[in-house]
Amino acid sequence: MSTRRYKIIEVWTDDARVYARAEDGSVASYAFSQWARLKNATKEQRDAFSLSYSGIHWPQLDEDLSFTGMFIDSGLCAPSTPEETYYYKK
Repeated sequence: MSTRRYKIIEVWTDDARVYARAEDGSVASYAFSQWARLKNATKEQRDAFSLSYSGIHWPQLDEDLSFTGMFIDSGLCAPSTPEETYYYKK
């Protein structure tokens, strides 16, 4: 049985959250307050992220969040969803 995969097409932040939009239009987010490093970071540090195949990385903060975890936490897929169901690729 194959798992449907969703390409991440956009990632952005605001003052409180980081968001990811998948190609099907679904949007998941994490509150910065869930992680001490992100909660205590400046806006410039929060905006200085890079994208990998499976998630978001903040090099200055040494913090990583996975796309699939973000969509699971947002209730958009089941907790048993395989890692890398949501992915980023240029």
